[in-house]
Amino acid sequence: MRKAIRSKFSKIGKFMARNMLGFIIWGVVFGAAGVSAAILMSASEVSYKDTTVQNALDDLYTKASNVTGNSKCESVAKPVLKGGLIPVNIADNGTVTYANSESGWYNYCKKEWANAVILNSGDYKVGDTIPESAIRAYFVWIPKYKYQLWNVDVTGTTELAHSIDIIFDTTNTTDTSTSCATPMTSGGTGNCSNGKYMTHPAFISMDVNGFWVGKYELTGSIDNLTVKPNSVSLRSQSVASFFSAMYNFNRDLDSHMMKNTEWGAVAYLSHSKFGIDKEININNNSAYKTGYSAKLTTQQGTYPGEYGDGGNYNIAYNTTIGYLASTTGNISGIYDMAGGALEYMASYRSGASVPSGDAKYFDVYNGASAVNTYNYRILGDATGEMGPIINYKDGDGNARYHNKWYGDNSDFVDSAAPWFHRGASYDNGVLAGRFYFARNTGAANGNIGSRLVLAAK
Repeated sequence: MRKAIRSKFSKIGKFMARNMLGFIIWGVVFGAAGVSAAILMSASEVSYKDTTVQNALDDLYTKASNVTGNSKCESVAKPVLKGGLIPVNIADNGTVTYANSESGWYNYCKKEWANAVILNSGDYKVGDTIPESAIRAYFVWIPKYKYQLWNVDVTGTTELAHSIDIIFDTTNTTDTSTSCATPMTSGGTGNCSNGKYMTHPAFISMDVNGFWVGKYELTGSIDNLTVKPNSVSLRSQSVASFFSAMYNFNRDLDSHMMKNTEWGAVAYLSHSKFGIDKEININNNSAYKTGYSAKLTTQQGTYPGEYGDGGNYNIAYNTTIGYLASTTGNISGIYDMAGGALEYMASYRSGASVPSGDAKYFDVYNGASAVNTYNYRILGDATGEMGPIINYKDGDGNARYHNKWYGDNSDFVDSAAPWFHRGASYDNGVLAGRFYFARNTGAANGNIGSRLVLAAK
């Protein structure tokens, strides 16, 4: 295809002399793909590699692909601001400023995700600095998208970690030659197959064009939830306790406990060109402080990894090393998705005792699920799609299931432990990551926290 496009471009090659200013090309025809697109581009937007026309054409091809492909950030669903949510810009040092929501607030093509806060005190206007003491909770917007499937059958014999192809889109995919209707169910495939595009199920289940995710693990107390950096994560609560507290956090914003599919939506966006697109650094802070990132001098290539609380082990979110623990590789992203505390999800094996709540707030998995039944994944939940999943021994001599996406731990739910938790613990070293998944009983545990989501329309 690329050769064909180059050939078509070559017919106008003499028109593109080096250093020509203000040239305009309209109606570039992508004959091989059967797609037509109008492209307006100035000379300042094309950087020639050298004096040859062919290399200039190659550069134009790349620019044209970006215009007509999945870099169309104008398709990003606009963040919903209501119920006390205030748009903010966060400087590299962590300073929070009330943002103008109509100008330069975010740019997903530059990996700058939209941030907002809910205040516990104060009255501020656009341009004001908002002190940390006035902020109750930080959130990051995940806009609706479809992604290209690569491992529908969970075998993944050739696929290792790769950049996930994402296209922002507020409509739902249907069954066509290039897309499929999202199956939504545990083990479901529908008409989906590798290479097709599918709307991520997290947006369909909540019927939204995007949702807000807690920027950090849940903090505060069960009676006064917060989401803040450099704070001790809230743990030692049952699934039922977490679910009730988050459901009642703000009903105007449809607050709820995070689900597996919502975790997957964040994980996939972060492993695309709109996110960090590589492994996220572990939070190895043994005091469960949120937003921390392991220093690069610590050993995280084994299990257990090196951990502690202090400057010898980790550093805060608002530093160069701290950014590596973010989903974007900068301060605009989501933290604590690798390490810190484990995080209970509102996601369970059918047959488990479940808190009272609308079905949309839960991901339900097949009642026959066992530790390695990855075929019961829900497409988009970042479990079975991360295969192949292999059992081998770690440095401590114990065998565990690991997926091929960075060797993250991969245990499916079973009858004895029917609730999912994600992200891993501060000491998990090589097992930790946003593609980590494991199981627990749903009871209170001193090592398990959770995460807050807002799905306001």
